[in-house]
Amino acid sequence: MNELGHPLVVDLDGTLILTDSLYETLLSMLKLHPFEVFKLIKVYFLGKGEFKKFVYERSDFKVNKLPFRHDLIDYIQHERRMGRKIILATAAYKEIAYKVADFLQCFDEVIATDAQNNLKGVNKFKAIEQKIGREFIYIGDDYADLPIWKEASGAIIVGSNVNKLTKKVYQTETPILKQLSNDSMSVVTWLKAIRLHQWLKNILIFVPLLTAFQFYDLHKLFLVAVAFIAFSLGASATYILNDLWDLENDREHWSKKNRPFASGRISIAQGIKASILLLLSAVFISVWISWSFLGVFLLYLFITTLYSLRLKQIVLLDIIILSVLYSIRIFAGGVVININLSYTLLAFSILIFLSLATVKRCAELVSMHNNKNLIAGRGYVQSDLDILWPLGISTYIGAIILFGLYINAPETIVHYKTPALLWLGQLFMIYLIGNLWMMTKRGLMHDDPIVFFIQDKKSLILLVLIICVILLARYL
Repeated sequence: MNELGHPLVVDLDGTLILTDSLYETLLSMLKLHPFEVFKLIKVYFLGKGEFKKFVYERSDFKVNKLPFRHDLIDYIQHERRMGRKIILATAAYKEIAYKVADFLQCFDEVIATDAQNNLKGVNKFKAIEQKIGREFIYIGDDYADLPIWKEASGAIIVGSNVNKLTKKVYQTETPILKQLSNDSMSVVTWLKAIRLHQWLKNILIFVPLLTAFQFYDLHKLFLVAVAFIAFSLGASATYILNDLWDLENDREHWSKKNRPFASGRISIAQGIKASILLLLSAVFISVWISWSFLGVFLLYLFITTLYSLRLKQIVLLDIIILSVLYSIRIFAGGVVININLSYTLLAFSILIFLSLATVKRCAELVSMHNNKNLIAGRGYVQSDLDILWPLGISTYIGAIILFGLYINAPETIVHYKTPALLWLGQLFMIYLIGNLWMMTKRGLMHDDPIVFFIQDKKSLILLVLIICVILLARYL
């Protein structure tokens, strides 16, 4: 029998799917049974097989939500049509393997981990040998597969470490028949994962420095810049955790399904490690700035975590929390340079950011495909637009009124040589936010308003004009 007729033995995690089923089920378990996490250590010492069984049975594993490697599926389906026998052999728990096999309908047999035996490395090879003998072609993606490739009749290498694995497999003298590499995980991919563009939100930390006109103080400017970095790193850590927590919902979304974690371009394990590193760095920097700033930063993280885990699923409360998180950034900037912010400014920020948060939800509802009536993981339906439109526009008008009160306030007037010019800035602001709402109504708003703002020349010009008017009012 030549190698062209040998059975194909296919690995699952990282090979057939662009993720790890154990991490997928762990996340699902934590969502459904968060307090079960305290039992995990005890169960782990009972054995890997028992651990995987425990996690699977407490999860809501959905095979149709997995990111599959479609080029590999096309290949094995073609080989099966040509008469080749196809076997799924995986260290994943058996119930996961059977669900995948039933979903794809391209496997003749399944070899998988059960409560007693964890089929990884040598253990997997022994199970394969017992089932079909030593003549087979193995498709895998990991160094743990080297003992199997050493004994196989042929190797097909897939994944993100193809070049390094190829060198190792060559040393076993097993012929390499095919290679399927992942898309290279570039710096751009990681920048998307940490949502670098969202760091623009943290510029709000500079607002107290600007409104107090203390940006000439280089020491304070430096402190605020460092605080900006701390907030940005911490925010990126929470963005990663939010994306991991929201994997299933993102995979149902027309654009979010292409995010690095939802698409499988970055693994869950890599995301967790990156998030921890970013968070520790942010906390260290915050301690260096001041304990007061650390307190505000931890409050921000606490609210953000609650938002990611639960609050974002509660209609209306989610956008209120978003507006609070924006305002906390401004408050944090005041703490850094020890400036007491006016209540009018804080109230204005709450209202203006509540309006912008409502823009985000309205944009998602407007852009939904006709066959969907619900934003995945949010609870909003398209009919809610009847409430969201007036809510967003009324808070926008309320913010404009508050800005007018701020202009006339005695504590504001003393800071400006020509405070009347601020009314011109208010007109520009009315046009700026009004334009965002017009674009949303017409279905032209990006589902992330920050992205739209960066790309929209009109919005950027209006922002520059507002800043120029404020400076003229101060010094002219």
